This record gives sequence, C-alpha cells and structure tokens, in this order.
Amino acid sequence: MNMQRLITCLTLASLLAIAGCATSPDDEQRRKDMEADVDEILRYELDPLEYGEAKGCLSDAEYRSYRALGKRHLLFEGRQGRLWVNVLRGRCPNLHDDSVFIMRSNVARHVCDTDRFEVTDRFDPFSGVGMAPTCVLGEFKPVTEAQVKEIENRLEMR
Repeated sequence: MNMQRLITCLTLASLLAIAGCATSPDDEQRRKDMEADVDEILRYELDPLEYGEAKGCLSDAEYRSYRALGKRHLLFEGRQGRLWVNVLRGRCPNLHDDSVFIMRSNVARHVCDTDRFEVTDRFDPFSGVGMAPTCVLGEFKPVTEAQVKEIENRLEMR
C-alpha cells in the first residue's frame, strides 16, 4: 500500500510541475509582443563610424559587465560608455535580473557568437549547475544608452 501511495504522490507532483510550466496564450502573446518591441528598437541603424559594426566576439578587455534584458537579450556594458546587446539564439527561460551566468567560451578571453552559458540563481549559485538549460549567445549589436532605456521601459510595461 505504501508503494502505491508513493507512486500516486510522485505522479501528482509531476503533473503539478508540468502544469506550472505551461503558459497561457495571453502570457505567450505578451512575450512575443515584448520581443518584437525589443527587436524593433534594435533595428535602428547606428552610424558605424561612431558606434562600430555588429560583432561576433567581444574580448574580455572590451566589456566590464553584462546583465539580462528580458529572456532573449543580454546587455554588455563596455569601456568608455560602449554598449552592446547580444540577441540570444533562442529564449533563455531562467534568465532574470538576479541571474548568475556560467559562461562556456570557445575562445580564450572572449565571449563569442555560439558560446554557451548556464543561468543560476544569485542566492543559490550551485542549485542549477549542470541541470539548467544551456543558452546560446548570438551577435553583439552596438546600441545607444537611449536604446537601452527604451528597451528597459518596454520590459517594465509588459
């Protein structure tokens, strides 16, 4: 009887976990709209002589920090006020403001397009290591501070 109760509890727990992962059609539409808003902001053409071209890699010397902008973008803050948004190759479900990143660079002292990373919780950085979904970097697009503020405003509105 105890084995049967255990199986029932495990089955119920699994179903509840699956149900918790599901998103409503409204949530999915909001996510798509927000990503479309960010993509629209990033389409604005900047003068390549002033801001540079999009890059496949950034050296460690080019940036000081990075942080999440939604579930599909990372902001890299560089030296001398330089900013790049990395458009990930897909959504990164665990990405949020308090994320800790574990980068898996293919080129020493660089982060590059197609490099992979995992996301863990700042307060328990070992909780998801090896179990978290792997996210993949994309191209680094130069952006202005005004574009970053607009992206942050749109993220807050959603």
